[in-house]
Amino acid sequence: MTKVFEWDIIASMEIGKVVKKLRKEKGLTQTELAQKIGKSMRLITYFERGVANVSLDTLYDIAKALDVPVSEIFLRSENKLQDPNITLLMSQVEELSSKDQAVILDIIATYLAHKKKK
Repeated sequence: MTKVFEWDIIASMEIGKVVKKLRKEKGLTQTELAQKIGKSMRLITYFERGVANVSLDTLYDIAKALDVPVSEIFLRSENKLQDPNITLLMSQVEELSSKDQAVILDIIATYLAHKKKK
């Protein structure tokens, strides 16, 4: 199940900046990260700059390659997120299978897209 989410909901520019920072902290080049996840260096470049979107599956692959939970990427991209309930829920979602995580995140994205239309 590969789905590209509406990045106006999931702030792709901020997520791309976080990925770039984490990549540099790990001492990886864009080319090395791209090779680790089986994608092009151009995609990594565009994603880090906020020009391109990536699927949720690719974001999970990036998190795995950077050896961080995907929740850390989201939490770092949303500095204002202080609600401990959300943090707890995200850590519980992290414990689910990749398939179940994708379902949960799809539900959240669908809900937010519906709310935005109102």
